Parts: sequence; structure tokens; C-alpha cells
Amino acid sequence: MPKDESNDASPPDALDFERAVEQIEQIIERIESGQIGLERSIGEYERGVALIRRCREALGKAEQRVEELTSRMQADSKPSRGAPSASGAEETPF
Repeated sequence: MPKDESNDASPPDALDFERAVEQIEQIIERIESGQIGLERSIGEYERGVALIRRCREALGKAEQRVEELTSRMQADSKPSRGAPSASGAEETPF
């Protein structure tokens, strides 16, 4: 029997980014459609907040990783001292 994904109670920290976004979208749909009562809406909202926190954390880590990779790439592409630059002329140390 297929699992009802709308009721996935996995802890937000255990979900990957894409799955967390899917669950946030499902929560929004349920709350906006009026399918659930007030108490359940509040519980869903709380879960949504935790999922959003998880997504922001994942995005922050991804952004940091991209910045690290970009810095490394730029450092690797800089000519070493005394080596000819891209224009073929030597750079002066001053």
C-alpha cells in the first residue's frame, strides 16, 4: 500500500531540501484549502516553520560551499609571482 506522503512525520532535519520543500507546499495547500481545522492548521504551521528552517540551513550551507569553490577557482587561476599574465606581460611586484 502506498504511503500517504501528506502525513509524513519525518523530522525536518532528516529530510533533504527537495522533500522539505514538497512538504511545505503540501502544508500550504492543506491550510489554504480549508481541508483541516484550526488546531491541525496550527500544528501544520509549526511543522512548516521547522521545514523552512531546515531549508534555510541547507541553502546557507550550499551558498557557503559555492563561495568556497569560487574562491578556490579564482585562487587557482591567478598567475603566480613572476609568471606571465594572461596578456603575456610580466606583472611587477609593486
